[in-house]
Amino acid sequence: MHSNFKLRLQHLEDNIRQDQNLLKEYEDSLRYEDDPRRQGRYKREIKQLRESANLYQKEYDELRVQITGESNVQIQNVAMQLQQMNTRLDRLSAGQKAIYENINHLRQGLLARYNAGEQNIIAAITEQLDQSQMVMISIVLDAIETDQVTDGEMQLILQGIQQNITKLQQNGTALPPSQTALVEVINAPELDFKHRLKVAIPLIPFILDYEGELELGTGIDLKAALQALIVRFQGE
Repeated sequence: MHSNFKLRLQHLEDNIRQDQNLLKEYEDSLRYEDDPRRQGRYKREIKQLRESANLYQKEYDELRVQITGESNVQIQNVAMQLQQMNTRLDRLSAGQKAIYENINHLRQGLLARYNAGEQNIIAAITEQLDQSQMVMISIVLDAIETDQVTDGEMQLILQGIQQNITKLQQNGTALPPSQTALVEVINAPELDFKHRLKVAIPLIPFILDYEGELELGTGIDLKAALQALIVRFQGE
């Protein structure tokens, strides 16, 4: 067996092994990942590895033809590693699809709670939310819609959201256009405050991301108020 053949085979085996290690890292990370942006990055990287696997298969096929009639342990190992890589890619792709379908189901459920005019605005917000954030929003909306929250509590939470938004604006934090449109609805005095609160709820994860930068003094502790509401509602 000439040296060029052996070198090609060794490079192929090394490349497959490296990609197998990457796939193992992705499997471990995706098991606990619910951030849609990072999930999207993993999806793109998995797609690239699928393309690499196709190239490895082509290289393997070319090398396999050259040793017809000759037994070679190394090329058998490469064949086994290729099979393992494709199996792992199939499993990861199926997992990604299940995650996407679950997040999409949550997103559609949230949008169904709003009128047609508000859905486009809120859809842009939900695209930035991960699975746990959408679940939290759904629980809070359930509590509001089933009258598990008193008028006083709703007004306090709405006030807390408005205070936080004002503070963000004072700090020079620019709200994305979709969020700015929601703020206009939230602050519209002619609308029912319960409706204004429902529209405001999807902004809460964005606000809490800036919690460390917000110093509201005697203002409502929005995170604590929501946690207490969720615990009480889930205990019903």
